[in-house]
Amino acid sequence: MFTKIIYTFFFLVAISFNAQSKTGIQFQTKNLEEAKKLAQQENKLIFIDLYTTWCGPCKLMKKNTFPNPELGEFFNKNFISLYIDAEKEGTELAKKFKIVNYPSFLFLDQNGELVQYEYGYYNATQFLNIGKSVTEKRNSDKKTPTISEVKGKMVGETIPNFTAKDQFEKTFSLSQEKKKTVVVFIRGQWCPYCNKYVESLQNLAPELQSKNTRLVIISPEKPEFIAKTISKTKTVYSVLYDENYKIAELFDVLYTSEKKTLDFYENRLGDDFKKSRSDDSGRLPVSATYILDENQKIIWRHFNPDYKERASLEDILKQL
Repeated sequence: MFTKIIYTFFFLVAISFNAQSKTGIQFQTKNLEEAKKLAQQENKLIFIDLYTTWCGPCKLMKKNTFPNPELGEFFNKNFISLYIDAEKEGTELAKKFKIVNYPSFLFLDQNGELVQYEYGYYNATQFLNIGKSVTEKRNSDKKTPTISEVKGKMVGETIPNFTAKDQFEKTFSLSQEKKKTVVVFIRGQWCPYCNKYVESLQNLAPELQSKNTRLVIISPEKPEFIAKTISKTKTVYSVLYDENYKIAELFDVLYTSEKKTLDFYENRLGDDFKKSRSDDSGRLPVSATYILDENQKIIWRHFNPDYKERASLEDILKQL
């Protein structure tokens, strides 16, 4: 009996430890070059905690700050995080960025260029604010084109891997498809042209299945608004939530609406427009359609800034 109690105790401790280890910032065992490639694929920034073994504040950050669930959720969503010893594998980094204080925190872009530098001890709330300031700086540095400037990725270009949740809470990953993929961008459930087009796409389902092709619909709207798209169109396809417009940016179909257009949408549609997307920037995707081959290379596209013009079902089938 006593032995059973001991085993049960250690089993519960193991479960508790495992649960704790999955909260907070998830540091990856990669070098900087590997992190840059992953950041480019997932459209994220890079966060490096440059520490030393003798540094007291470094240990406190690891013990008190990094395990925070809210901090972890934000950083895991926006950063590839690395935990690097400045006196071992991080000596070149310390030299390059002239590091003399520890812990030092490097926030880098996808090419390894410095976006922001911080050092010292921070609690979880303070460090979350730093992370948010870095992402805001990144977004402000990226100028989104207007509708007349946006061009879209061209045939022959390869799209990096992306992941997103669909209406069934399943994760779609482009790199795992290993088949042709039809990618359809819509503006949202408030757009009657989008709803009509999504509804018409149902006629492609048998042909797509026979040609071993997957069709996914990309929406900038939050899940509760995607539910309205499903209700209005009865679509059987995966509708992916493009949180923070990351997929639209990968395809270069994201644009900023003119103020008069934005005012019209907000006045006419109210919360259906204002609260449906990741932010209130007024950005939208061109209603484009792309066909990718098994290696994520674009083999065909229909790109027209006029939201009333969509790829015909006949043209899509001809390319498969």
